[in-house]
Amino acid sequence: MSKTAPNKSLGLTLALICAALWGASFPLGGVLAGKLDPVVLAIARYAIATLCFVAVFIFSKKHTLKKIQSKKDAILLMAAGISAQAVFFYFTILAYEYTSSGEIGVINGMAPFLTMAAVFVIDKIKPSAPKVFAVVLSLVGAAVIAYDPSNKIQGLNLGHLFALCGVLGFVTYNYILGKFGSDLNSRYDLYSSSFYQFASATVALFILAIVTGADFSSAAVLVENGKNLGSILALGLLCSGFAYALWELATLKTQDAVITTMALNVLPLFAMIVAYFLLGEVMTL
Repeated sequence: MSKTAPNKSLGLTLALICAALWGASFPLGGVLAGKLDPVVLAIARYAIATLCFVAVFIFSKKHTLKKIQSKKDAILLMAAGISAQAVFFYFTILAYEYTSSGEIGVINGMAPFLTMAAVFVIDKIKPSAPKVFAVVLSLVGAAVIAYDPSNKIQGLNLGHLFALCGVLGFVTYNYILGKFGSDLNSRYDLYSSSFYQFASATVALFILAIVTGADFSSAAVLVENGKNLGSILALGLLCSGFAYALWELATLKTQDAVITTMALNVLPLFAMIVAYFLLGEVMTL
């Protein structure tokens, strides 16, 4: 496969679609949070996504699973999957006990700033003035969206820390894609790359579940009613399988992790809107 040519407009458009899906994922997770073991919920989400790609390989004649060609590729794909899925969603689920899904979505809106900081610190690449302005503006917007005078929990709390740990996992994922994505794309298509990432996350979470003694029987709540079942299927198929493959394509098109994560500026907006209709969370002016 040849190296993907940059197409920043298309990349940002795809990233905006992902931001909308991920914004919706926080309220969807809120539907299930507290009803079953957090690790089991995370395993269910990413196992569904993994099985989605398995089905593609089985039933599609156009797509076959590409074998991993080196230890470096295996490490990068595993690191991307574990950081973006296992770390990100697990800590997000833990955060639900202490804060609202809307605020979690807002904290995830910090990803552009944190990604820009990572690129600057690690690669010594100084961001342009427009990038800095856009990132600062996004942080101000996130603070405005998060403000709720009726919120009984004032200031920082443990939920914010958990959410921040989750978004740091996602920043790690974006850095890996931005730095090594084009190289990996020369050997693996989006389907194979996504499969390895989701499978790695699922295995890592399963090991965590065994170590922590997670209650697997709590998964029964997922099929207890249509709302729960619909939520986990949407999380696994749309917000995970489809969205992450689309995000990887978006990053390959922009070839700039900072630019791609700019699309996440709208993530808090979608999180708040869906939380309002799905969970009845308050929206303030």
